[in-house]
Amino acid sequence: MNNLKSYKIIVHSKKMRNIYGTSPAEVAKKVALILLVKNIYSMYFSIVEIKTNKIIHYQSNKKELLRPYHKNGKLVKFRIVVKKIKKQIGGTYEPNLEDPKDPIYTFFTKEKYEISLEETEYFGKLIKIKDLHENDCLYIVFKSLNNSENDYIELFKLNRCHFQGSTNLQSLIKYAQHLKNILKINLNYITLEDASSIPSSDIQLWLLSILTTGESWYNRFGFKSYNYNNEKIENNKIIKMNIIDFIKFIDECILIYKTNRKKLNLQNTVNAELIEKIKIFFKKYDQTRTVQDIFIEIKNELKENRISPEDIYIIEKIFHIIYLSNKILYDPFLCFTIE
Repeated sequence: MNNLKSYKIIVHSKKMRNIYGTSPAEVAKKVALILLVKNIYSMYFSIVEIKTNKIIHYQSNKKELLRPYHKNGKLVKFRIVVKKIKKQIGGTYEPNLEDPKDPIYTFFTKEKYEISLEETEYFGKLIKIKDLHENDCLYIVFKSLNNSENDYIELFKLNRCHFQGSTNLQSLIKYAQHLKNILKINLNYITLEDASSIPSSDIQLWLLSILTTGESWYNRFGFKSYNYNNEKIENNKIIKMNIIDFIKFIDECILIYKTNRKKLNLQNTVNAELIEKIKIFFKKYDQTRTVQDIFIEIKNELKENRISPEDIYIIEKIFHIIYLSNKILYDPFLCFTIE
């Protein structure tokens, strides 16, 4: 790749996100349109880690052109090195949906699923797998980077639909393993972006999972980032805290949150009243219990709908503060190695 043109973007964080809630994809598009190219969809990129120059992720639809740069746990600025590479194309493998004996129907049977193929402008041939009630179960695309030896599956959507999300994900993994090991297709991995959240709330499921188990739901199925081992070590230190220490941890998160909001020139939505409500929220729990134990209880209350709207609001704010402080480590761009 050393013969390819490189682009270096160094942008202060206030350029990155002008409103809370803007997705990483939208931020990337806006910044790229302003600073890099007029038509983001006409180019393909590889993301290069700043310190090691190790290529850490390929993404054909440019969802993560930007990566935050941290120093001593604080957001300093966004900085990336982007290299233009050869165009990513649809994978050399494509299921034959007209053939009832195609392997995809072994793992997503016609008795349970409906499968269709949609030609899209930006994502290639999108394979839509739905239940018989027309509910989305999962969307996948076979992708290839430069040649068939780099084929992979990109998982764009995973829903519970009529079946558990775990059922659909395990079926996809078995399908990919069958293609590689039985049909000898050059498939190396499955990639996805973890943007899971509890419906109709701002509670990120990946964060709730980390607080209750030490890793995300996708991590438990073998989907990991390049920094997974370090993430798990550091996050386990947090979930083993008692509530007294966790409140101190939240105080640290609030300070970082306020600093980041100020750098982004955004209104600070955390006031003294909210901070007091957070502390009162945790006072009802045994102060010697671990963070993990408390959030397992909270998770069960959410699951069984035994929690008040006011407490849900407080949990949303706690998660919001933790997320924007970057004190819990998690890279949502995950990869499953097919073996």
